[in-house]
Amino acid sequence: MRSARTLCLFALLAAVALLRAQDAVQQPPDSGTILHVRVNAVVIPVVVRDARGQIVGDLKESDFKVLDQGKPREIAGFTVQEGESINAGPAKEAAGVRSSAPLMAGNSAMPAAAPGGVPPRFVVFLFDDRHLDIAALEELKVAAKKMFDEPLADGVRGVVVSFLGVNSGMTRDHAVLQAAVEKLKVHQLFQDDPSQCPRISYYAADQIVNKHSEPQLNSEIDRYSSCSRRFSASGLGQQDTGISTQIRLQVITAANQALEVGEQDVNQTLDYIRDVVHTMSRLPGQRTLVLVSPGFLTLSDEAIAHESQILDLALDSQVTVDTLDARGLYDPGIPASESGAGSIESSLTGRSRQVLSDPMRQNKEALAEIADGTGGTFFHSSNDLEGGLKALAAGPPARYLLEISIGNVKQNGGYHALKVEVDRKDVKIQSREGYFAPTPPKGKK
Repeated sequence: MRSARTLCLFALLAAVALLRAQDAVQQPPDSGTILHVRVNAVVIPVVVRDARGQIVGDLKESDFKVLDQGKPREIAGFTVQEGESINAGPAKEAAGVRSSAPLMAGNSAMPAAAPGGVPPRFVVFLFDDRHLDIAALEELKVAAKKMFDEPLADGVRGVVVSFLGVNSGMTRDHAVLQAAVEKLKVHQLFQDDPSQCPRISYYAADQIVNKHSEPQLNSEIDRYSSCSRRFSASGLGQQDTGISTQIRLQVITAANQALEVGEQDVNQTLDYIRDVVHTMSRLPGQRTLVLVSPGFLTLSDEAIAHESQILDLALDSQVTVDTLDARGLYDPGIPASESGAGSIESSLTGRSRQVLSDPMRQNKEALAEIADGTGGTFFHSSNDLEGGLKALAAGPPARYLLEISIGNVKQNGGYHALKVEVDRKDVKIQSREGYFAPTPPKGKK
């Protein structure tokens, strides 16, 4: 799988190099302002919408306030970037997202690139075939192929790539993009095995091993007791103490194994997203990455730091990352495949439902954070996947870029929570949630 991923990146890199060579003579300048993310500064993209979900584009630097760990921090740089979809609907109310600048042909807002004219726009569709299940992927393929029924607009080039090797190459040919979508397949290597007993998720493993959650451990013990047809350890009925202890140890051992696998998976996922963003930084024009995924968990400090590095790289490379929750409108209840898992006690107390719904909610947090942190849009809670893809591909909304100096921040590698406030009533603010302080140079504490 790793070799397929590497070949996919090489193919994308080759396409980028070819495009740079073709556009070297007649390359129009970028429309945006490049803000470099330095060791002593952090860039915070901010999207502001009014109560109707419309972009607020008339704010000034004096209207903003940035809180770092709850304390005001001076704004050292301020830039306004106009977007393609300035009249788009609410960024996080998926059913209201509309596209005012469609990706397909016939859009007068996106003319063909010409010397001194509008720069070309590149849209990379990254499909998460690491985590999508068969049913979700098939629905997504239908929606994506419908979106590509029409040719791309003049000045727009697209590419379909996946985590595990699909790559259409950079093209304007919608048939080529459709063919690449058709090649997407589920890879069982990264899917849960329903027959596994005990079957412990990455989220549950983190709760047991790192958070030392007794309720989570008891729920997993109940589930293991049910699938192995052994006595429940939940306290209902008489139990053999030896059997209960043995079950507990088996569940903890399985949790440690699931934690290791989960951390490896999320780090490989973030590695690939980072590599795609880095490759896109060489594209000669406007750059949008559309990440289509059911979500993934960033639970460890390493994963959170990894995600923060992706945000810095995307901002420095002028890559806007839009995200789409491929699960659509889903019920966080207990699916049929899980209805028999666990004990009567856990079902009566509602613990089974919570065990399943908590990771579902957290799965989409990474998608929201990546979109918010780059000034992109997070499309979720809607089964209109075709409409979501079109809206995200239309281009990023207008955004403000705030730069704060962190030269006086203690160099301990600690996480700093950010909050942006706006001197305007009844507005919704989408912004980066935090950053990691620099680490001291080698040899110094």
